[in-house]
Amino acid sequence: MTRIALFGATGFIGAACAAALADAGHEVLPRPARRLWADNETLTHDPQRAYRPHLAGLVAELDGVEAVVNAAGVAISAARMSPELVGGNAAWPRLLADACQQAGVPRFVHVSTAAVQGRTDRLDESLRYAPVNPYARSKTLGEQLLRDAAAADRVEVTLYRPPSVHGPERRMTTAFAAFCQRWPLVTCGDGDQPVPVALIGNVGATVAAILAADSAPLVVSHPYEGHTVRTLYETFAPGRPLRPLPTRAVRRLLRAAEPTGQWLPPLSAVCRRAELLLFGQRQERSWLDAHDFRLPLGQPAWDEVAAATRGRPHSR
Repeated sequence: MTRIALFGATGFIGAACAAALADAGHEVLPRPARRLWADNETLTHDPQRAYRPHLAGLVAELDGVEAVVNAAGVAISAARMSPELVGGNAAWPRLLADACQQAGVPRFVHVSTAAVQGRTDRLDESLRYAPVNPYARSKTLGEQLLRDAAAADRVEVTLYRPPSVHGPERRMTTAFAAFCQRWPLVTCGDGDQPVPVALIGNVGATVAAILAADSAPLVVSHPYEGHTVRTLYETFAPGRPLRPLPTRAVRRLLRAAEPTGQWLPPLSAVCRRAELLLFGQRQERSWLDAHDFRLPLGQPAWDEVAAATRGRPHSR
């Protein structure tokens, strides 16, 4: 049994991590995240300036802890760039890494996001970044700060990148279910493009699997769940036809929206979700695939989520 401090344990992803870690036999210690405000320039040149007053207290909280999982942050894809966004998604994880180093905690798993690679042709476990909105840029900065912390070799840092995470209580999922019922289902191509998505239960299980390994690399991507644009639509709207759109015209339209999206993050977030359903996105095999990890939840669980969200109002 490992004593694991879990930050963000009451959130959507944190609660799934807590359940999976407890099921794996670990002692899970919920811990409150600090609310930090920071800016990019300060974090780039003097990271500790943004959180130095909190460091000693956090080190004391980690006494006797054998691993730390961070599931806390500002998870709003349409957020504008702000000191709160940068503080929650970049300064806070770096503070945790520094606290782990000073407290002698050997392992730190940070829940990041596949959005840091944005429009890259293929998601992978590299440090290639292509964020398309302020939320993704703040998460990218957090990864870069943790990469620097990992270079000190006093704590093993793992950046775990789940893609769009779905669950019956998540607003994004209920909104997608409503869209599938009310609007024409469209895509570019034949609909067989892979699309990176994740079930919330599989996210928790993946975090537990990372900690079950004796060691893990700096970046671990979420294993591919097998969905294509077509199968995702069929899951949430069985029997509805899939209509093709002209690829070139759609790409021109999305490119035309990019300048506006730079100062209007909600538009950028909507366009990015549309891109995934129109064009899909490929992904390399996860490090976990090579270590015989298999996601516990498959299509039946996706069907249950879809059934639970049909006709429900949007939640969080």
